[in-house]
Amino acid sequence: MNNIKLSKMNNIKSEKLDKFYRLWTTELDNFLLGYIYDENNNLLPTRYIFSHYATLLENFLNNNIEELEKINLLSGIRGVGKTTLFAQIFYARKFVKISEGYQKIFTEDYEKIYLDVSRLHLQGITLNDFFGLYEEIKGFRFETLNKKLLILLDEVHYDKQWGLFLKTLFDRTKGHKNILVIATGSSALNIKINPDLARRAHLEELYPLKFTEYLMLKENKFPVKNFSYLLSTAILKSENAKELYALLNSSLSMANSFFATLPLGIEEEFLDIGGFPFTLKTKMTKQKIYETIQNVIEKLINKDILILKKFNSETLSKINDLLYLLANSDTINYGNLCSSLEINHRTLTSLLDVLVISGILMKIRSYGGKYTKIRKPPKYLFISPSLRSGILRGVYPVEIKGKILEDYCSMIFIRDFKKLCPRIEFMYDSSKKGADFILKNEDKEIVIEIGFNKENYGIKQIKDTAKKIKNFSYGIIIGSDELELVDDKFVKLPLKYWLLI
Repeated sequence: MNNIKLSKMNNIKSEKLDKFYRLWTTELDNFLLGYIYDENNNLLPTRYIFSHYATLLENFLNNNIEELEKINLLSGIRGVGKTTLFAQIFYARKFVKISEGYQKIFTEDYEKIYLDVSRLHLQGITLNDFFGLYEEIKGFRFETLNKKLLILLDEVHYDKQWGLFLKTLFDRTKGHKNILVIATGSSALNIKINPDLARRAHLEELYPLKFTEYLMLKENKFPVKNFSYLLSTAILKSENAKELYALLNSSLSMANSFFATLPLGIEEEFLDIGGFPFTLKTKMTKQKIYETIQNVIEKLINKDILILKKFNSETLSKINDLLYLLANSDTINYGNLCSSLEINHRTLTSLLDVLVISGILMKIRSYGGKYTKIRKPPKYLFISPSLRSGILRGVYPVEIKGKILEDYCSMIFIRDFKKLCPRIEFMYDSSKKGADFILKNEDKEIVIEIGFNKENYGIKQIKDTAKKIKNFSYGIIIGSDELELVDDKFVKLPLKYWLLI
């Protein structure tokens, strides 16, 4: 009797799986094409990270990838364009050129499959079930696969056993290089700490838009090639302020010429609402954009954060209020936050930690806090200034304007500076009127101050902080009108330079 019941259950499961597979593969093109064309049926431009994956795909088709590159994990908060990127990778031939070196993408006959794992989850189907059927339909085993296969798994974290599935897939394909998997998840740390994928996967993160990407997507304006790298190198690797000033001054006309072609006020527009690609697809009012950003945050709280850590409903309801208080504050006071939210210190710390893990916030520790007995509280910034603007619906005190730029600076630190100098550390001076950032790169320490709304463009803050640190190299004040060298130790840097990184 039990065997009959089990047989019936297996048949039902098999029928459901077969039905999902047929429906999914039939509708896949219609689903993905909506992510690669705009309302005028023109191909959407690609972001910088697309070239990384196009090159990875070309290398894969040329049998030129390392074992670790067979499983690729891409994290990033909701709304940054992970599904659009996947659609562009799926239809790579529409976005690359043979003249750019992507010959194999055009000439190689390779298999490819895209899956939205959240839809599998809704149907009660696991990745293991789906690819068991896929092997059966295609007539191969992963161990002996003799044709190139690209697998794109969107929202992979919806499958509770996703790490084990990818580990097993990695182990089953050790004998060849005919499989390339790219999978997205909502949280970088959640992906990093998965024990099944230790030493078996490569991790990338997709961040909100930079200013130059915003110009490319919205205005079809492309910055000078390698200009971002030149600026980053000058800022991080100059010997002193004089050398930094000379390098920046030599590119002044280039920066001015580029900005002269841009619409008036586009810098402020970007910092306010330009962090997410979805705001560019349709013509929305600012208030509608703020609402959409709020919806992204709500989904992240109600779906992604619950996966990362279990909170009761009362605690979960505090997150929006916490984000509002953080967005509307120049400094963080744990006691005031606990009192306002009516929670204890441990709960507050847990909430802040999970917001960092989920990718909404960045945590900047105080200078010396890692080593001193009395640790100063860290500074929390948003991964995109558009998140702060969305939470406050564009209405914030004058002193918060500087925080908007601090948000953007922090993203540049972890996105661009960390790649250029992997061992670099980002801190801040927690003393009263201390500098906004201290960048420590081996034996060099660079002090950075956001100059908006501050007397003498923040020179005093940098001078005070410079006296306390061990290896002060030079100071940078962001937000002045003109490029200027001060006392041979400080460079006043117009905002346009920073935006072109």
